[in-house]
Amino acid sequence: MYVIGISSGIKHGHHDGAAVLLRDGELIAAAEEERFTLAKHARGELPRGAIGFCLKQAGITMRDVDWICSPLKTYTNYTQRLSEYFKYQFGHSPRIELYDHHICHAASSFYGSGFSEATVACFDFSGDSSSGLVAHARGNDFRVLTRFGRHNSLGLYYGMLTQYLGYQMTNDEYKVMGLSSYGSPDYLDKFAKLLRPNGINYELDPELDKRRRDTEIFTSDFSTRQERIFTEKMEEILGPRRLRGQPLDQRLTNIAASGQKQLEIVTTEVIRSAIAETGCGDVCIAGGVGLNCKMNMEIAVEPSVKHLYVPPVPHDAGVALGAAMMKCAEAGHTIAPLTHAYWGPEYSNDTIRETLDKIGARFELLDDPVSRCVTDLTEQKTVGWFQGRMEYGPRALGNRSILADPRHAGMKDRINLTIKYREEFRPFCPSVLYERQAEYFEDTFDAPFMVVTFPVNEKVAKTMPAVVHVDNTARIQSVHADSNPLYSRLIGEFAKATSLPVLINTSLNINEQPTVNAPLEALHTYFCSGLDVIYLGNYRLSK
Repeated sequence: MYVIGISSGIKHGHHDGAAVLLRDGELIAAAEEERFTLAKHARGELPRGAIGFCLKQAGITMRDVDWICSPLKTYTNYTQRLSEYFKYQFGHSPRIELYDHHICHAASSFYGSGFSEATVACFDFSGDSSSGLVAHARGNDFRVLTRFGRHNSLGLYYGMLTQYLGYQMTNDEYKVMGLSSYGSPDYLDKFAKLLRPNGINYELDPELDKRRRDTEIFTSDFSTRQERIFTEKMEEILGPRRLRGQPLDQRLTNIAASGQKQLEIVTTEVIRSAIAETGCGDVCIAGGVGLNCKMNMEIAVEPSVKHLYVPPVPHDAGVALGAAMMKCAEAGHTIAPLTHAYWGPEYSNDTIRETLDKIGARFELLDDPVSRCVTDLTEQKTVGWFQGRMEYGPRALGNRSILADPRHAGMKDRINLTIKYREEFRPFCPSVLYERQAEYFEDTFDAPFMVVTFPVNEKVAKTMPAVVHVDNTARIQSVHADSNPLYSRLIGEFAKATSLPVLINTSLNINEQPTVNAPLEALHTYFCSGLDVIYLGNYRLSK
């Protein structure tokens, strides 16, 4: 049985389109649409490019597919619209099955975790008339304990905070999270008036939502991302907002810290209360707010939490996976745990060579790129690393990455300013060999997807200053030899040369562009940035 799961859709405002393909419950392919359209988040797009890739990867046509599965169960005529879309784009429409948006989120995390049962929490902006839920998952049963209303939304709350600080909602929330570590939560008493914990639930002040108040203006489900979504009450409580492009001051940084801290307080209380009700300390997180790695760290250290799993796609690209998993589980198929994210396109050395020849690039062909790359890294060169199958999800995990030596603090500023072209306060993540991560980071567990931060061991923090955030934490990637042997060997050889089994790893892209998919996009990023070297398969280019 072939099942394609999709996310995003025709309706204005939807984003992070993706497609996955499962065969009898086994994941065959998965990718986000932005990697094919080159438009970040692929807003309002049905994932034609990602669907085409999935079919090609499996060597099948649309007529071989048994089901198309998607969220948006509550949307009028959506089944018919999808059917007509597939007939138009692919000449055939399989049967369509729609599921609840947040059950799809929950399924993507629960089935991916491998837990036999779990307390599952989804924190999101909105979808299918709610903004999240808490459920007790066991086997194929999801018993919903509570749902969060559409306007009682943690995604909305953090979007308001992002806008207030002069950034772009549904895009720049991670900037607020990074900025928050530079401040102190001096405004926590004020945020306690805006967002209040209430056991397994919480309460967002309804007077903050401008679209809810001004219903005569906002007659559709979504405003544009450029329009203000918070009312004047937010400025009455917190003071004047920051206009886009204005300098940041300590007051605004402290507001970021306070808003982030209140999110952590509320979600930790939800999880604690949910565990008290389910009796299950194995926790799964999903929904767009699940990308908040600082929040995930606080949840992980909550004493009632036994194990924490956050998938590589907690945001809306993940509902494609959850929808397909639901259908396969209903059909009696076993769903294997999701232990890595390498499910996208792969390009052979021959294909890479064709691209290099077309653009007239000068290059070297190497028998093994690892040893030469270690030399480049130890010589303080910044390296593009394009290998194997593209990652599914927003994090580069060693196949579409920019790599560098973390031993010098100046490397962080160099990459931010000359390659990524982004704010200087933005941190970089360390890739670390799983078997050695406990030497460098505290309270660790297997974290292969870069979705949880951990405290850095103070004894060794000075050996890798470029990956230690200002609050002495790092969002790590646990690297396993069985899931990525080439990248694991690269880090291992770097460790032999430097005694440090850690590399700086950030996505192979320029700020505000999607992580690259194909060789031509990787070369475009290389030639348009300050990258020193790039490896594409066995080919090396150097400036």
